[in-house]
Amino acid sequence: MAPVPSRVFSGTRFKQLRKERGIKGSTISRRTGIPECTLSAWAVGHNLPSLDKLILVADVLGCSLEDFLVPCGEVASDAGVA
Repeated sequence: MAPVPSRVFSGTRFKQLRKERGIKGSTISRRTGIPECTLSAWAVGHNLPSLDKLILVADVLGCSLEDFLVPCGEVASDAGVA
């Protein structure tokens, strides 16, 4: 049986990081090549980013991968992601 993660990606936290830094989705898209619709899907919890894409976004936002993570119990707004 695979271990259960204690922290997971949060679209809400992703949105918060963008807002704190004043960086729009269009800027992230242009600098990473990730379509804005993909970024939006992450933000609302419809999809999860792959590690390689998340690394690109973290670089643009000037944050670490850890900054996108929250304890499992805190992702109620991202519950659509399995």
